[in-house]
Amino acid sequence: MRRGRAHPEALRVGDPVDFWRVEALEPGRLLRLSAEMKLPGRAWLEFEVAPDGAGCKLRQTAIFDPVGFWGQAYWYVLFPVHQVVFARMLRGIGKRAGQAIRTEFAGPLKRPGRDGT
Repeated sequence: MRRGRAHPEALRVGDPVDFWRVEALEPGRLLRLSAEMKLPGRAWLEFEVAPDGAGCKLRQTAIFDPVGFWGQAYWYVLFPVHQVVFARMLRGIGKRAGQAIRTEFAGPLKRPGRDGT
């Protein structure tokens, strides 16, 4: 059951986007989404845009803050899957944006757990 978006083009802080919620938005520069799905931890997906010559550079970062044993297990089991999924997502965005965009996949990253690991 995907929630979709409140508006097909406009986006505001607090808006839902599928299973995510817009946490931060700086038009033309930054979009940070926080996960609203059931996970053994907290998750964010961030997109940053920066000028790059005649075009721009798009950087995507996936962040996961695991909670407890199941959070750690989730992270290590699904890490390879998330690498593929997020890399494909970024390539798709780059193709839709055109040739003037360079993409950079920075994650997924794991925030240290409460025990420092």
